[in-house]
Amino acid sequence: MTTRPHLIARVRAEFARSEQDKSCHFFPLPEDDSLPPILRAYCGFGIVPGQAEALDGPAGMPCMQCLMTAALADNTV
Repeated sequence: MTTRPHLIARVRAEFARSEQDKSCHFFPLPEDDSLPPILRAYCGFGIVPGQAEALDGPAGMPCMQCLMTAALADNTV
């Protein structure tokens, strides 16, 4: 079993429109190292690259759905 790498990020303050935007989300990284036009978090939340603030770890209010999914995301390859 291999753990899928993910990015922990939130919307940068100047782009945040709601409390959900301010939450930190867990984004599974594409396996081919490509940069899609919209990154989709485990919960389905989408963020446009360039509007994201990458975090070293969970900060502020984590998205609970993302947190739980990332913790259990031991995916087979």
